[in-house]
Formats: sequence, C-alpha cells, structure tokens
Amino acid sequence: MSTSAAGPGVAIVTGAATGIGRSIAEEFLRRGDAVAIADINVGLAEQTASELSTLGRCVAIETDVSNETSVVELVHRTREELGGMTYLVNCAGIYLHKLVVDTELAEWERQLDVQLTGPFLTSREFARDMLRHDAQGAILNIVSVAARMGRVKGSAHSASKAGLILLTQTLAMELGPYGIRANAIAPGLIDTESQRAEEVISSVYKQAYVKEIPLGRLGEPSEIADATIFLCSDKARWITGHTLFVDGGFMSGNLSLQGNQDFFAEIPDHQKQT
Repeated sequence: MSTSAAGPGVAIVTGAATGIGRSIAEEFLRRGDAVAIADINVGLAEQTASELSTLGRCVAIETDVSNETSVVELVHRTREELGGMTYLVNCAGIYLHKLVVDTELAEWERQLDVQLTGPFLTSREFARDMLRHDAQGAILNIVSVAARMGRVKGSAHSASKAGLILLTQTLAMELGPYGIRANAIAPGLIDTESQRAEEVISSVYKQAYVKEIPLGRLGEPSEIADATIFLCSDKARWITGHTLFVDGGFMSGNLSLQGNQDFFAEIPDHQKQT
C-alpha cells in the first residue's frame, strides 16, 4: 500500500514566509501541489504567496503554531480554500542563544511552545482531518543537528528539537496503519537571511563551523527543500519514523580533530614491526 499521495496534493508549510519554509513551499508549487503558507507574520506570508502565485495555487494563512485555536483554524481554512490535505511540513521555528544560567523560564517555554508543542498541535489536527476523510499522506518535521548533540547556549533549542524527533517516531507508529507517514529532516547550518542577520552568529563561528563540514560549505535552503520533497513523495513510500541529516556530513565526526595526518605516508623505520 502506498503511504503518500500520487500526483498533485495540498501541503501545509508552517514558517513558510521566509527561509527554509519558503523554499519548501516553492518546491511543492513547482511540482504541482497547492500550498498553504502558514506564518505568524501574515504580512510577510501574503507577500510570499503573491510572489509564488505564478507557480501555482497558494494561500497565506496567519498562524501561531503555539496556539491551539489558530492551528485548528489553519487546518479548516486549508481544506476550505485548497481542498483535502496531503502533506504537513512543520518548519516554524525561533532562535535563542543563551547559557542555561541566563535563560528565563518564559524564554525556555517559548522555545518549546513553538518548536515542540506547535508541531504536536499541527500534526494532531492534520491527522484528525486525514483520518476523518480516510486520506493518506505525510508529515515532515524540520529538526536540527542540535537535536543529537549538545550546543553551548542552545539548551532550549536542542531540547525542543530532540523532543520533536521522538514525536516524529511516535507519529510514525500511530499513523502508519492509516497510510500516513512521518519523518524528520535535521539540517546543519543553512545560509538563510535570518541566520545572516543574527549578530550572535559571528563570521568567526561560521568559519569554524565550515571547518567541521566534510563538504566544505554551509547548506542552502533549496537543499532542505529537495530532501523534503523526496520524503513527502511516493519515492519514499516505505520510509517512516526516520530522521535524515542534511548537513554536508557535519554529524559524521569531528573533522577539525583529524589534523593534517597523511594516513598513507611512509611509516618511519623505527615504527615498523619486525
């Protein structure tokens, strides 16, 4: 049994007004799907929808993913304006760079509200609608390499993304019997406008980060979008509960610790076994 729709469908993409979310929305449109561009910044969402409308049917929907009423309305409006849903991509996110001892409770809670409770609410309402209409499709959660490794000044971000991986796996188990798949993508550092605008992410940090990437560069939003389209497509029909790291090899190991060792250099005579 196929567990993703064949042919054009309808996708909800949260956080789709800019950056990775916008790139994902654009790729869905390019392949013929209709897209609900969900974002808390409705003005920017409307601008994005206007710019992308030449590619296909899309609508901007003001959405606070941490608000239950707002999420219920998102799903209702998507079905009403675009038709039966097929895909949900949870991409909405926020940044916080603070040491644990400097993090206020409200800041911690806001990270979890947007990056864990938000995907829970959207996935729940999407799944409820899909089950009511006996529909098949896919959920894709954007997590982070930070979900699998500690990061200084990243406690709330890492915790929320790690929780989202386990939510993804639970969704895969619970919804798989109904033909709904759930996967996650963990991007490395992606070159987006929001990242470039963050003064706390200095050029020195980025240079150090690139030294840890075997492919030697930051990622592009389009590369996350390509992976998203694959996991939401019928080509990934037997993949569920999986987290795909799209990171240029960042999670392969500590590249900078390898030094300049030449593993094929001639072994000095005094080290040779006799």
